[in-house]
Amino acid sequence: MVAIPKSFDIASGTKLRPQLTRNGIFVEDDDFFDFDEDILRDLVSQGYEGTELISQFSKMKKAIPGALDRLVEETREAKPLSKEEAAREFGI
Repeated sequence: MVAIPKSFDIASGTKLRPQLTRNGIFVEDDDFFDFDEDILRDLVSQGYEGTELISQFSKMKKAIPGALDRLVEETREAKPLSKEEAAREFGI
């Protein structure tokens, strides 16, 4: 449990994901990363049911933090786009 100043206006019971940075501790709303419904919809559309659905759901849910960490690392390593490259990439 962590004490957070009232002036931060974070509701009691809010799930947070702390990350240590050079400038201190960065805290994100962990509910933002709640993909449960998306995972379940995907698995049901693939035909999973019953205990097999539960097993696959658990497996996919456990893989999310590692996937997000890899995404962050890939983003840090990526070369920034020039204005022209961004315009071509995003069709603007």
